[in-house]
Amino acid sequence: MDPSFALDPTTALQAATRAQAPAPPPPRLLVAGAGGPLGREMLREALAHGRYARVGVLTRAPLQAGLRRLHAVPCGDDDTAALPAHDIAVVVFDRGRDHYGRDEAYHLPEPQALPALAARLRASGVHTLVVVCPIAPALLPQALQHGLANLDEQAVAALGFERLLFVRPTQDAVALTPNSWPQRLARWMLSQLRYMIPQQERPLRAGAVAAFVFEGLRQWRDAAPGTRVAAAPLLWAAAQAGQLQPVVHAWLHSDASPPLPQGGRGPG
Repeated sequence: MDPSFALDPTTALQAATRAQAPAPPPPRLLVAGAGGPLGREMLREALAHGRYARVGVLTRAPLQAGLRRLHAVPCGDDDTAALPAHDIAVVVFDRGRDHYGRDEAYHLPEPQALPALAARLRASGVHTLVVVCPIAPALLPQALQHGLANLDEQAVAALGFERLLFVRPTQDAVALTPNSWPQRLARWMLSQLRYMIPQQERPLRAGAVAAFVFEGLRQWRDAAPGTRVAAAPLLWAAAQAGQLQPVVHAWLHSDASPPLPQGGRGPG
């Protein structure tokens, strides 16, 4: 063996004893809009991963968190009040029937308040924000539908988040609630033909959307930052059995996200 390639014992000892750089601490996650089926799935998925130092949930009433890493974050009535420091935030717009009153404690953000809420999150140290639109917006109250149709995504993007993701599980824009009896009749007749609707055009399961969001957050640490949009076709492709990780990886390492609209738009 060439002596020039021999390892100096002193160098080897120094390399073995050299203090390694400490690993970065796990991020702190905050969920806003944990009520409703989609919000509950987001919170469940966040706690199931175990890769977050703590998981906070915005509340509007006292909430006793029975899990060690889950803590309640009172939202308060002041839209400018400071929030505790977090690194990642997930804002969910969803409503659902709650027969046990569990959702009453959670803060349910309104679409028109998104820019103000996003500004509070940014001021609290959030560098990654995910905004999740409803799976079935046509079933929401009309006031909420109207707010989603005018969601100001540009104002949120202008706040300077390192990573910003808009998740739109539906292809169509927010539909108006039918008011006249012919509209209601037509909607009922179409609902009877739902078994003829292609699977890709049916609403996604809440669990599939939540799984996509948190797989995206996991992989995004190694991909370029910026603003991205996850539309319904991408979510459907990722929801197929065994396709979640490769689809998310290919999406994050491409420039396939459509640009944000220059004004209000629905989650379609």
